[in-house]
Amino acid sequence: MEFPLSFLTTVTSIFVVLAIAFLLQILRRKGLNIVKNQAAPQATGSWPIIGHLHLLSGSRPPQQVLGDMADKYGPIFTIKLGVHQVLVVSSGEVAKECFTTNDKVFASRPKSKATEIMAYNYAMIGLAPYGDYWRQVRKIVMLEIFFSKKS
Repeated sequence: MEFPLSFLTTVTSIFVVLAIAFLLQILRRKGLNIVKNQAAPQATGSWPIIGHLHLLSGSRPPQQVLGDMADKYGPIFTIKLGVHQVLVVSSGEVAKECFTTNDKVFASRPKSKATEIMAYNYAMIGLAPYGDYWRQVRKIVMLEIFFSKKS
């Protein structure tokens, strides 16, 4: 019994697709993802509205509380201050990496509706997020401040 060529290519194609899907599923289960996107560990003990502020307002200085949390969670972790998520970096090497390798990620300011309204759609240099507009305005301001002619 002979099968037509189109039937054999269809069956072979289906088999190859199923084999690739099966292998990808095995790799995903074993944690061998091609791109790993790990988040910093979240510190426990936050309250619903105030987050971890209750830990920082005690009799101990905040740097000691954060140091103890760094001993528990590692050199980089996140806490909640009110409704805002805050990244805490307690290692010199990690801080250097943040400000050299990933400097553009940390260069901008957080956007909010209040700063958008007060700064006329982020037109003020002090409240503008990092980007092309901020760099151009900074150049103009620096030229006016440092190279202005005195009359």
